[in-house]
Amino acid sequence: MSKVRASNVGFCVVDSNADVIADNLVHRIREAAGEMESQVNRLYRGREAYDLTEGAKQDLEKAIERLTYMAKTLREVKAEQTKVVYLQAAE
Repeated sequence: MSKVRASNVGFCVVDSNADVIADNLVHRIREAAGEMESQVNRLYRGREAYDLTEGAKQDLEKAIERLTYMAKTLREVKAEQTKVVYLQAAE
């Protein structure tokens, strides 16, 4: 079975620019993660020194859920790329 082309099934990603989109996404994630890491570490170091409000706790939970969903989706994309593709024999 041949691999389905993204452009043939209506995805917004076309075959010719999927690598560009992936490279841009990885660059943006690395840049954002670098900027956020120090703030996360500050929050972690002070975790026993103060209490967060309920609103802040809910916001953190929503952020965790969103990041978890994005990570899961990216893992699924990666898994699809590592599958062996069998081409159908031409009749």
